[in-house]
Amino acid sequence: MMRYLGPRNRRALTLLELVISMGLATLALGLGLQLYVKTQEAIDRQQLRAGRLGAETDLLALLRRDLRGAAAVAAGSTAERLVLVAGDGSRIAYEVTPAGVQRTGPEGEAATPPVIEGLRPRFAYPAAGGRRGRVVEVSWSEGRAPRSVTLHLRNGGRL
Repeated sequence: MMRYLGPRNRRALTLLELVISMGLATLALGLGLQLYVKTQEAIDRQQLRAGRLGAETDLLALLRRDLRGAAAVAAGSTAERLVLVAGDGSRIAYEVTPAGVQRTGPEGEAATPPVIEGLRPRFAYPAAGGRRGRVVEVSWSEGRAPRSVTLHLRNGGRL
């Protein structure tokens, strides 16, 4: 007497099929993980770039404000230190430190950020159009593209 064993097309996975399917799953998982890591690195780079751009914007806004009221650039200014002098003799100094740019102003001034972090500019003082002591060039090279901005003192008002 014969027993019925069910349809003949049912069969189990062979060892070779199991190994191949596990290999394909591992490959897909590895590619997905690599994509995730690359995406996170790109996000971190963009956040760093945005932070640097924010620091650049903060520094330039402060410099523009202070230069509008400055009468001259002090003689002791260097590539790492900018000292602005107002018509009344008050001074504002920008100094490049390892942490960033340190700004010190006249007494009684409204609070400003003491340090703009992550930015290390260089100051230059070209004599543009015979106006020595009235032009400041600010440059920095963090990141891929070096940047440079030339700012002009406008009047001899108060800082």
